[in-house]
Amino acid sequence: MHRFVVSRGAEVGATVRLGDADAHHAAVVLRLREGDRVRLMDGRGLVADARLARVARSGVEALVESAHLQAAPRVEVGLAVGITKGKAWDWTLQKCTEAGVTRIVPILARRSVVRLDASEAARRREEWMRTVEEACKQCGAAWWPAVSLPVPLEAWLAALGGHDGSAEARWVAALDGRRRSLLDAARGSGPGILRAWVAVGPEGDWAPEELDAMRGTGFEGVTLGPNVMRSETAAVASVVLMRAALDAA
Repeated sequence: MHRFVVSRGAEVGATVRLGDADAHHAAVVLRLREGDRVRLMDGRGLVADARLARVARSGVEALVESAHLQAAPRVEVGLAVGITKGKAWDWTLQKCTEAGVTRIVPILARRSVVRLDASEAARRREEWMRTVEEACKQCGAAWWPAVSLPVPLEAWLAALGGHDGSAEARWVAALDGRRRSLLDAARGSGPGILRAWVAVGPEGDWAPEELDAMRGTGFEGVTLGPNVMRSETAAVASVVLMRAALDAA
């Protein structure tokens, strides 16, 4: 069933109008017709099944037949990741969204190749949110991850604050030294964890002083295995491992 975006508040019996981009996709690209069934989502848990009541180049409307709110994931899984260049970054956003990440914080790390000023960062974030939205429509995720503005690591750590360990876990994927695996760490975190963060470095990994700063704010160094992964691969693997282990706790 094709999925489209609506604003919160689509109720049974209501007729909702698709946004311009979705309307064009439905009418021109997919060539849907009146009576075709579609699924509507708002990114905050709303899932509604509807039938198209009007399909035209000037607009598409759907009649809501059923609707429910899907519960949010019990554990929030956050990813702080050094921004990578080119298509690798879009791939990271897309695949981590499909894997069930809750929040993505793009980090301007010391070894990041990508550098953005404030205006460029705001414009790029809008593009990233569209990538996430399309990924959610593809995979059917009812809750969409938030994507923050890019931020230097030190600023993000300062905003994150101290760590008391009661309901939050913090891990950083690191290449230096022998460590326990992220999977073992997540499995051993216990059922009381409500939020977990993993930090994954950019091309070239974290600088030593960045690792020290994260350890100073409660991040435990973990490994993702014996192989050295690309940043985008490590990001997706981290989200998959955390979501699998924490949801099963």
